[in-house]
Amino acid sequence: MGENRFPPHRIFSDCCVMFLESVRGLIESGDTSAVMLTGNVRDVYAFDGKFGTLTELLRSQVFSGYDTVAEYDPQGGIQFADPKQRENYLRALSGYDAYHKTSYAQNPPKDPVQAFSILDNFARLHLIDKKSFCVIIHYLDQIIPTGLNNNNELRYLVIALDKWAQNLDFRRNKIRFVLIAPEVARLESFIAKNAFIEHVTIARPGLEERHNTISISHRINSVANGEEQSHKLAELTAGLTNRQVLEILSKKQTDEIQLRAIKKELISAECRGLLEIVEPKHSLSVVAGHEKVKEILSLTAEAIKLGKTQYLPMGFLICGPVGTGKTFITECFAHDAALPVVKFLNFRSQWQGETEANLEKIFNILKSIYPVAVMIDEADAFLGNRDAQGDSGVSMRVFASLAALMSDTSYRGKIIWFLMTSRPDLLPVDMKRQGRAEEHLALFHPQSGAEVDALYTSVCKRLKIASPLKELHQLLDKKRSYSGADIEAMMTRAALSASVRHKTELNAEIVKETITNFRSPEYPLAIELQTLVAVRECTHQDMVPEKYRGLAAADIEARINELLGMLRQR
Repeated sequence: MGENRFPPHRIFSDCCVMFLESVRGLIESGDTSAVMLTGNVRDVYAFDGKFGTLTELLRSQVFSGYDTVAEYDPQGGIQFADPKQRENYLRALSGYDAYHKTSYAQNPPKDPVQAFSILDNFARLHLIDKKSFCVIIHYLDQIIPTGLNNNNELRYLVIALDKWAQNLDFRRNKIRFVLIAPEVARLESFIAKNAFIEHVTIARPGLEERHNTISISHRINSVANGEEQSHKLAELTAGLTNRQVLEILSKKQTDEIQLRAIKKELISAECRGLLEIVEPKHSLSVVAGHEKVKEILSLTAEAIKLGKTQYLPMGFLICGPVGTGKTFITECFAHDAALPVVKFLNFRSQWQGETEANLEKIFNILKSIYPVAVMIDEADAFLGNRDAQGDSGVSMRVFASLAALMSDTSYRGKIIWFLMTSRPDLLPVDMKRQGRAEEHLALFHPQSGAEVDALYTSVCKRLKIASPLKELHQLLDKKRSYSGADIEAMMTRAALSASVRHKTELNAEIVKETITNFRSPEYPLAIELQTLVAVRECTHQDMVPEKYRGLAAADIEARINELLGMLRQR
């Protein structure tokens, strides 16, 4: 796309060319005088066989023919890369001083209100002289943040930007304003949603752009590296910015395990506790029981590895009583599909606009790191719903944004959602309908002695505990059910007792003693409720335990309502 627009000796990544084409098209069309750049605006970009900042790229490739290109930010004030342009500016500022009785030429102001007034005057002088002018305004989200509606200075800045964007003379005569804000959600809403300001989102670099970045870096630093190794490195750095890729290259690290660790550290630092990246260690083969669930997940993992992603569900709802291993089985699936796992952490904030900005940052990362499995634990509490009240509509907007991304079919097989909950009945229907978390997989406690023993063997293997018993179910209380978490707790307690108290290898007597003394908190009504709602929610009949298959839907519903009433009375 647009290869002939640039001289042949200049090197551009595909993403960068697309971004420049979009900006150039808007600038040259005259349809607007104001363009807002969002997303990956603080990265470095490849041009002329080197790397430069966004401003350097714009100056070189978009505004190189302009008479004046200025920059503004509240810390540095109004600045110019060209000394002659700065001289012209200072002369104009002297004229401004003479008219307005100020002394800005001796001490140019940095305050946004004063700076915007001067930029407006300077732009109009260029208009009179029929000269082209552009100003690049950095940190717009800090200059005009959300939540300051009663601030008169903010109101002045908002009106100034709106007038610049609408000014027909500016549009016709190459007077342009480039507004830079990483996350639109942090901006004052009138500007963020202004119909006269065009938006261009700069995506994080894709595979080809990262490969290009690596190749140019090696060329600049005279590093000999094979094409295959460069491509592998480009694949391993999915989700990273060009700046972060260059940071990895500077460490001269080629070991894949170390590279993954560095990548995880870089993304985690950028996300500031919004996301956790998990590298799964176990395969579905170590999961005991849940055979039908494993079959479906294995089929999905195989489809991903074969590239048959067009047939995959958008997401999964994993439900079942507490302790059944919902998180573990999801991580095992990701391992078999060779996917990284991203866990949502707390992205909500008490500050206005911050929650939406955090979510915007998360989405930008997810869209660049794919294919990826996204896990949302305790989804019923985490996601909220469309009708949430009391927070100025933040929860409703968060819910709507998540729902929109989950149903975006352009990410089918790229972002796979896993909503995990023991109470799927509390999850809004919007999130678990077809086209979002459409496959509902249910996990249940072991239903037979053989399933208990299989789970026991699996737990011992995973914990690297020598299994001193062939069977465990004979020692357990037949009147209650045991989850995988219960069995794991028993075995870790027994292993601890053997190694510390008895100073010996784990043996059958210590396991029996531990089981005799083991008391797990019992919540039979809650467990029954969680089991029945999982039965009702499950979209696969052969996944439901035999004893529940013959129950009529009305009987299940009646018992659920009865249990809910009993639990409310407690």
